[in-house]
This record gives sequence, C-alpha cells and structure tokens, in this order.
Amino acid sequence: MGMENCELVTSPSSPSSPVLVVIANCCMSNKEPWLAVNLSKILPGLGQIYTGKKSKGYFLILITITLNILTLWVVLSPTANVITSGAGILGTIFILWLWNLFDAYRSAKSKNTPEFETLRKQSKDPWLAMFLSQLFLGIGHFYIGKWFLGILAIVLIVIVSFFSRLLASILLAYIAYLAYVFSPVRREPTKDLALTIAIIIGISSWLSIGLGFFLRTYVVEARWTPSGAMEPTLHGTPNQWEADRILVNKFSYRFEDPKRGDIIVFLPTENLKKQQYTDAFIKRIVGLSGEKVELRNGQVYINSQPLKEDKYLTQKQRTLIDVCLSGLEPPYLAKPVTIPPESYLVLGDNRENSYDSRCWGVVPRNLIIGKAYKIFFPLDHVGSI
Repeated sequence: MGMENCELVTSPSSPSSPVLVVIANCCMSNKEPWLAVNLSKILPGLGQIYTGKKSKGYFLILITITLNILTLWVVLSPTANVITSGAGILGTIFILWLWNLFDAYRSAKSKNTPEFETLRKQSKDPWLAMFLSQLFLGIGHFYIGKWFLGILAIVLIVIVSFFSRLLASILLAYIAYLAYVFSPVRREPTKDLALTIAIIIGISSWLSIGLGFFLRTYVVEARWTPSGAMEPTLHGTPNQWEADRILVNKFSYRFEDPKRGDIIVFLPTENLKKQQYTDAFIKRIVGLSGEKVELRNGQVYINSQPLKEDKYLTQKQRTLIDVCLSGLEPPYLAKPVTIPPESYLVLGDNRENSYDSRCWGVVPRNLIIGKAYKIFFPLDHVGSI
C-alpha cells in the first residue's frame, strides 16, 4: 500500500499557529501503537485485543484478574505472609503490566505498513502525549510543546488533590484528553476514541478509589497497637513504627458470632466516652452474652468454672481488680456479673497493665469493628494471631 492511500491536510488554526491534522484514510489494518499502549495501561490485554491479538489479550486479562484475586487471598488468609507473598505477587503484577505495555506497542506496530509508520513519526504523537499525561502531571503537554498548559495542569491537580481524590481523578483524565486535543497532529478517525478513553480512565480511577474504600470499610483494615495491653501476644507502643501492625477482618462477624478467645478491635463504649476516650481499643473476648463472670483468687471464672487461659497468659499472670485505679466506681468486675445480651466482656493479655472490662464494663456487639487475625509487620513478628 502506498502513500496515495493516506491524505495529509494542513488546517491552520490561526495565521501564526498552523496545526497539522492528519486524516488517516489508510488501510484499516494500520494500528496506532500508542493507542494500544493507552488501552493496555487501563487493563492489560486491551491493547492486544485492539491490535487483533485477541487470544493473547484475553489471556492477559485472565492472568491479571487471577493475580489480583491471589493478592486479596494473601491479605485475607490468616497464614499467608503479606510482606513476602504479597510483594512477590504485586511484583509479578507490575512486571506483567510493564511487559504488556511494550507488547501492545510492538503488536500494533507489526500491523502497520512502512508508509503509515513514516507518516506517524513525522510529528508529535497525540496518543503518546495522552499516555505521558497519565504517567506524570504536565509531561504530555510538555512533550507537545504546550509548556504553559503543562504547568497549569500540575498546579490544578495539586490544588484539587487537597480537596477530593475523586475530582482529581476526573481532572487528570481530562488533562490527558487535552494533551491529545492540543497535539499538533491528530488522526481524525480516533478523535472520538480519545474522549472515550479519557472517560474510561476517569471511571477506572473512580473504581479503584471506590474499591479501596469498600475494602477498608467492609472487608479488611490495617491498624497498629498503641499500648502494651496485649503483650506478649501483640507488641504495642506509641511509636507506630515499632509497634505490631495488624490486619482486622471486618466482614466475618456479619456471618458468625464473635467467639471466646477472639482478639477484637472496637469503638469506645459509652463509659469510655465519658472518660474522653476516642480511639479504638483492642482486647481479647473472655466472656459471652448471658454468662456469669467473676474474679476469684486472681483467676477468671465463667459460670462458676475457672477459665483456661494458658494459651495466651504466662503462668505468673493474675487477673486482679486492683488495676482499676480510675474509671467507674466501683469497678465493673468488683462483684460477679451476668453479661447482657449482644455484649462481650474483654480483657487484655497483659493483665497487670490493661484497662479493660474489669474496670468499665462490656462491649456491645454493634461497637465491634472487627477481628484481629494477622500481624504483617515487623518482619520478625509476621504471622497469624
């Protein structure tokens, strides 16, 4: 196929600023390499499908979905190591994503005639400008020589990011689209596709932000232990970089009741709020709804039977009431009590240094955030709880 099948038209936007508009009436077998890259950046495999390599494209999509499911499994599994296994899977996802971009470019280029490639390289590529705008603010506009627009894009994104990530994602997608629009050369048959891709970029950003919010709110959340009340099970300190970092399962109690021995994270009760506590607590459930609980000779008794706690308490640990130096008067477990419905009695594993249910009462179920099930940092403490 020769150059007679491609039409080059000069269409000045102003006497002093001509803009070349390439109307690509070339053979439909020609593909835009950087358009393929833009598609594969959104989802690995889309660029390959665009170039006609559908089997490879669908395979890449399947592999990407599988790896993301594995990532979620590593996070939710009580035994999988988030640091090593998670890093390995995420590293694989990144390498696959990066290779997929190069492959999408090569796949598209291999479809093109030498004439189309010559024409494509005569000026700044609008699809490359769009791709660069997604990598770093303003770069796409700098690439096409629109320095003022590039600087303006950086300033706008920085300002908007302080107020809303959602608005920032919309603005970023629009800036990427403008990089295409203001490029000195546009292939008119793909002009509308540029707007479509910009919309998809915005939607995909929304979906990733929304998915992250959903997972943190309803599935799993990372926290750290700020006090030593759960020693030696959990190492706690006000310095979050030295404390154990844990994962909290926030959905399991939607399908099952909390159990004795579970370590739970919960919001302050009414009695704790009266004492100006606002941060979440972490303790172990020792008493269930309807049970009679009392302290006798430094030991917890449930329904008049001693509670076996040797799995998480040292032999010298005694559960006494004299830790309640402040709070309710008298302390909640100063005498035997029956736990109310939908409530739980919780104690810290460090019984000699834990401000817990002995002092201020039980935890209503509706205040439970979730169950702590895994330590993911520091590396020497990684493991299930």
